[in-house]
Amino acid sequence: MTRLAPILLSLLALTVASCDGDDAPSQRDFAEQANEICRSAKQSLKDVAEGARSPDEIVTAIDRVIEESRDTVDDLADLERPEGEAGERAERFVDATRREIEGEGIAALEELREAVESRDQEAAERVAERLREIDTGASNEAARRVGANACA
Repeated sequence: MTRLAPILLSLLALTVASCDGDDAPSQRDFAEQANEICRSAKQSLKDVAEGARSPDEIVTAIDRVIEESRDTVDDLADLERPEGEAGERAERFVDATRREIEGEGIAALEELREAVESRDQEAAERVAERLREIDTGASNEAARRVGANACA
């Protein structure tokens, strides 16, 4: 047993050392992960309203867009940030995306759902116009600055 003690101590030291390292991703790693999240979301929503004709089918499509949008923001927010200035840029990107999607987009989508459910064509057109006018410039610019071009 005494011969095993140095080996066990060495293994323990190696294990502790490997857990103590700095594992923050690089900006490139962050961008690649963000790009994958955005590509996946876009693919998932590619034909979301295809063939939706009835109000119920349209509401189902809207609900899917809301859910996918929330999941995408959550997935981006869960990404580990790089250190330093790259991490600050990544944080600005996630914050801008969250503001635009959760602060404006989802609220408008929920209003659109209500308009469709109540069969209020005028309200639906107003909300659809509001959705088209949401300014995504801040998140697009922030995405480009971190290299997450699929998110821009």
